[in-house]
Amino acid sequence: MHSHNERFPRHGLWRGMICCGLLAMLFCLPRPAQAFLPFLFEQPNPPVAQSAPPPVNEAADLHDQVKKLAAGLFSSLRDADPENGDLSGGLIVCTFVDLKKLSRTSSLGRYVAEQLMSELQQQGYTVVELRKGTSVLVQEKRGEFGLSRDPAQLRGDAAAAAMLTGTYTVTGEQVIVNARIMDNRTSVLLASATAIIPKNKVANLLLADSASLATRKRSEPIYMKQLEM
Repeated sequence: MHSHNERFPRHGLWRGMICCGLLAMLFCLPRPAQAFLPFLFEQPNPPVAQSAPPPVNEAADLHDQVKKLAAGLFSSLRDADPENGDLSGGLIVCTFVDLKKLSRTSSLGRYVAEQLMSELQQQGYTVVELRKGTSVLVQEKRGEFGLSRDPAQLRGDAAAAAMLTGTYTVTGEQVIVNARIMDNRTSVLLASATAIIPKNKVANLLLADSASLATRKRSEPIYMKQLEM
């Protein structure tokens, strides 16, 4: 008879053979092995593909920034009633200028003034257009022109109790725009607001045509609009 110690190695040998068989089944027969031991073949969930953010519409973003600038002006008015408030006497809107040189502007300064004029009118305020000519210039293949910057085509006066104007400052990656509304009689500040515009492709394009106020010889007349209070 064999003792218990003599039979033990045989059991260990059988266990080793069984383990080797299971391993062979795992590597050689993946489908049966997966059915027998599914937890060994669990696949990790594939990463969810993240969609790219929609492209930024820089022109629309600039429009929104100026709308916020207009909202800031309205909110800072002491009396914002269009008929009886601070701006009931009407106002004119001037081109925004470079803070470093107040006689220099660009398409950005003109655009900000144009949109603010529209925002004010839509809120019910009386806005006086300085560039309205005394007549309409009609040219074939070009169109009909009612606005002008030619002093000879403009009226010599404009009735408005307030003025909206402002400045912009160009930094490395931003353009800081400050707007203000002033009383034409007293020069008292009636409202103010600030907007920060990203210096992106649209802003750079509008800033590219920066130009200063043309200088005149002393003998040449300087045309100015007289403000009627």
